[in-house]
Formats: sequence, C-alpha cells, structure tokens
Amino acid sequence: MPGSNDDDSQLGSGLVGALETITRSPTDIHGLDTERIIELFEYHGYSCKPAGKLRGISGVLHGFDFVCTKKITGEKIVVQSFLHLGEGADKIDVEVVKLRLSTYDCSPDVCMVIASSQVEHVRQLATLYRLTIIDSSFETPYEQIDSLLSLQA
Repeated sequence: MPGSNDDDSQLGSGLVGALETITRSPTDIHGLDTERIIELFEYHGYSCKPAGKLRGISGVLHGFDFVCTKKITGEKIVVQSFLHLGEGADKIDVEVVKLRLSTYDCSPDVCMVIASSQVEHVRQLATLYRLTIIDSSFETPYEQIDSLLSLQA
C-alpha cells in the first residue's frame, strides 16, 4: 500500500499501549503538585481547575495554571507558577507583564504568583502590579497558600 509503513504502524500500536501505562507525575504544572493544590483550595471552599481559562472583558480567553472559584461567593483566585522559568530575568519579566495584562483583562480577586526568592525583581514587579507573591524558597508554597486562604476565611 503506498504511503504505508508497516514498521510505523507497529510502533504506533506499541506506543498507544505504552502511553496507557504511563502515570502522570504529581508535579505536572510548572513545578506544582496539581492534586495538592486542588485539595488545598477545595478544603477552603473553592472549586479549583488546573490549566483553567478565564474570558476577559476584551473577549480574549486567558490561560492560568489554576483558576479557583469560591463556591459560596464566586470570588476568583488565579495561581501562576514561575518555578519552571529558573533565573532567566528576561523570560520572567515578559511572563510577569503577560500575567499582569491577563489579570487586568480578567479581574480576578487575587492573583498568586509562585516564584523563588532568587528573583528579587519578580517581587518588585509583583508589588507594582498588585500580585500576591508566594516565595517557594523559605517554606513550601502549599503552606503559604494555606496560610493566605485561612486569613481570608
């Protein structure tokens, strides 16, 4: 049969079986344990969607690492991790500006940014743009998020 390669079809069928047996790493969204984030927000009365999207007033659909909505009040919290960016200042600056534009358009009640403390200018930009910084180098980001959510209750 023209255009057909029996070796590729065998590889493809073996690949499907291999994909079915692979388990996802619990750290699967930019260095954050997805299940732990979901459980943490649900404990505090939120519905949390990983890789969530919000439509802004401009009509653009913006993606965030996590979009969490308070079940009773409808309050929205977005969480964005910069842990995967390392210490590349240029990349982080661009990502912070993009995040600010997205949050300005979507207007969530709170935007949490998770980064390491080695990037001081992220802290400065977060303060300037009114983003809540979670510093992952002193204690786990989960403990800090839990503390912040407990204060809101």
